[in-house]
Amino acid sequence: MIRKRAEAVLVTGALLVGMLSGCSKPASGSASGSASQKAAGSSVTVKFWSAPQKVQYNFWVSKAKAFNATNPKINGKNVTVKVQEMPESPSSEAGIQNAIVTGTVPAASENISRSFAATLANSNALYNIENDKWYQTAVAEKKAGDTMKEWAIGSKQYVLPEYVNPMTWQWNSKALKALGFSKVPETMDDLKAVLKAFTANKAKMQALGVTHTLYRPALLRSDQWWERWYDFQGIYMALSQKTSWVEKGKLTLDRQGTIDTFQMLGNFGNTIQTNEVTDVWTSKTIPILMSTSLPWDIQTMQAAGKKYGLDGDYIFGPSLVKKAGDTPYNFGDSKGIVLYKNSSISNDQHQGAVAFLQWMYSDKNCDQTDADWLAATTMLPVRGDTLKNSLFAPMMKKYPELKDLAGYSVYSIPCMASEKMTDIQTSLGESGLVPYIQKSTKQEPLHAPDASADVDNAIRAMKSAGSLS
Repeated sequence: MIRKRAEAVLVTGALLVGMLSGCSKPASGSASGSASQKAAGSSVTVKFWSAPQKVQYNFWVSKAKAFNATNPKINGKNVTVKVQEMPESPSSEAGIQNAIVTGTVPAASENISRSFAATLANSNALYNIENDKWYQTAVAEKKAGDTMKEWAIGSKQYVLPEYVNPMTWQWNSKALKALGFSKVPETMDDLKAVLKAFTANKAKMQALGVTHTLYRPALLRSDQWWERWYDFQGIYMALSQKTSWVEKGKLTLDRQGTIDTFQMLGNFGNTIQTNEVTDVWTSKTIPILMSTSLPWDIQTMQAAGKKYGLDGDYIFGPSLVKKAGDTPYNFGDSKGIVLYKNSSISNDQHQGAVAFLQWMYSDKNCDQTDADWLAATTMLPVRGDTLKNSLFAPMMKKYPELKDLAGYSVYSIPCMASEKMTDIQTSLGESGLVPYIQKSTKQEPLHAPDASADVDNAIRAMKSAGSLS
């Protein structure tokens, strides 16, 4: 099944500032006297929070153990990095916000999206790291300079992106071949040809167990605001060739590009599977033609005996564009690492966290760090040389899916940097996309209703919900 993100409504920056002012004030640089006393003595303990995922926790524990074995020191004090999983109830974001307010936040953590970083940065709860030597070294070693342009928040950098799952399309290889296609679709004309063939060959598809074209239950769920990353953002960016939809308090959404996005989905008509299907890609017969991609399920699909490639069971394809030569932008399901400002974090603890990250992403260790990450999680590290660096070759051989995903990752765009992302994306679904899909699913494929009115409704609602101009 498509993974459902356990995202809760984010506390806005203004509210978070108010909460902090009544409790633990964020530090502007070094720590308060009381915090310094906590870290006094001959040792410094640095807290690092991993994502609430076992594979990521294990990765960070192994790296902390290796770092601690180097006997690091800060201001003459022994440094020990301790890793724990961040709380995930009701969400990891809420757990971090509560830790900031109560003064229990770690010195650093992973698992931070661009949007949540914007909320924290606007509350002065994060360090701007763009001038930090460890950050500059990491970006250079990763060859990720172009990527960082998309991670800027108000022209500053607060996050070192750690991984990226390019959200494109996942195709049923056997169904494509049965319909007469020898490669994955790349353009809107290709998609229309596939839908036309599917409509003309329903009996052949049913013989393969394929009952629907697109699997996307979330298209009817406006409350699942995060799903708009997976069924709107990537499609919109590829069709409009624009990588921004909210910037600096303004709705930068292109109206025609949004209409094209709605109608692209509308062209699937009544062949969209909007009911939940258990194990849709790991069942004996795959009942759909395509879905948004599932990079995090590579190991699960391999364990289920599914083979990758056009001659196998499934294959990843690029975002669909209007015409050949357009850039196949996609949504980057991506999070990264930050350093927290808080009166509970001493200057020694902050420097200890910096030393840990500097060691992790030094010119000596950076490549191996990312190779170890890929081996542990099968999630692509954010880099510009994944396909060229020999350290990643063993994983690419073991999981050939990663080669295609790495190629698509260079076009991945993270989520918007807006404190009101939840409200904006909820309004997009509630006032525009969901009502449009409800109408579309009553039509035959390739008979998409005109989306103009629904898009205009969505634009008005998004502006109102996000206080956007």
